[in-house]
Amino acid sequence: MKKFPAKKHKFLILFLTCLILFQGAFQDAFAFKLYNITDKLPWSDAAKQKRLQKQQEEETEPMVQTVEEWMERATDVKMEHRFSEPYKEEPNPKLVDKLEWPTFFEKYNNTPGSRELNLEKLMLDKSVRSQGVISPDFKLMAYTESYYHPSNQQTSSAFFIYPLDTMKGKKQRVTEANVFAGARKTALLSSSIEDLRQFLFSSFTIVDWSKDNKMVLLKEKVGSTIEGVYQTYVWVYFLGDTKDSDDEMDETAYLNGAYGKKYDELNEIIKEYWFSKDRLNLNHYRWDIKPLGFLSKNENIVVCTAYTYDEKLKEHIFLGLWGINVLTGENTLLSETLNDGFEISTNGSVLIRRLP
Repeated sequence: MKKFPAKKHKFLILFLTCLILFQGAFQDAFAFKLYNITDKLPWSDAAKQKRLQKQQEEETEPMVQTVEEWMERATDVKMEHRFSEPYKEEPNPKLVDKLEWPTFFEKYNNTPGSRELNLEKLMLDKSVRSQGVISPDFKLMAYTESYYHPSNQQTSSAFFIYPLDTMKGKKQRVTEANVFAGARKTALLSSSIEDLRQFLFSSFTIVDWSKDNKMVLLKEKVGSTIEGVYQTYVWVYFLGDTKDSDDEMDETAYLNGAYGKKYDELNEIIKEYWFSKDRLNLNHYRWDIKPLGFLSKNENIVVCTAYTYDEKLKEHIFLGLWGINVLTGENTLLSETLNDGFEISTNGSVLIRRLP
């Protein structure tokens, strides 16, 4: 094997070492120069990254060590930083905007003469829910449901109260009310028909809330889909005491001690009164009562009007204005004329949607 002289061997090693060092220095200088050039270019990623890192270092606050310091910093937020702009979708000029139905609240017990129950629609749909009547404090919503039973062609009804979410706005808590939410959908009153007679119906209709949010006035109509209404009965549902409950009321707070009561003695008293006065036997004629609402001066009094029908003139014959004391059950004749200045309160509200 050929050997290099010692001097040549040392020279070769020295030459290779210098070459390696020169190559490393050249690469460092080239990279440094390239970095400085790209750093001066405003559009380069390196410059953007460097400026972003420098900005973050300047904005970074020292780490908070104690809970007190964290709470102090958390509460010291500028007002303009506490609100966020809602997302707004850009309108598409090629599409037609949807027409929004304006919604507004309207007093419930101020439109007499409206249709209470559409029996034709009920027979097709098998169940119908009434509009929700909102309590004066906007915490509860009362409604009724009617059911049609095709097997015996009978109709029954039930009464419900739904607690509204008081953490939301008034319109939002009503529009987003879900009456199918779990155990909330519990019938408080039910019109069960014991007689298995064809075409017999019994339906609840809400008349109004009391001003103190503690009573709901209802009427129950009993009759036949062929022969018409037989009789109307007055019901009052008494709610539990919720004075000590918070604004965010418990779901069952209004049910504590709540109960419903039927006032059916008024019908017999009216018949006895007119028989003793004019020897008018109302058992031989079609007649009915209509609960109007709570008396404004005394909301323990439910005002009802009674009337029969004139077959020749096709009009109502007034049978007096009557009052029921819901606490004592006493029935009183308030007036034999219709316009005697008795003012009926209108307390409940409904949410109405109408086209502009």
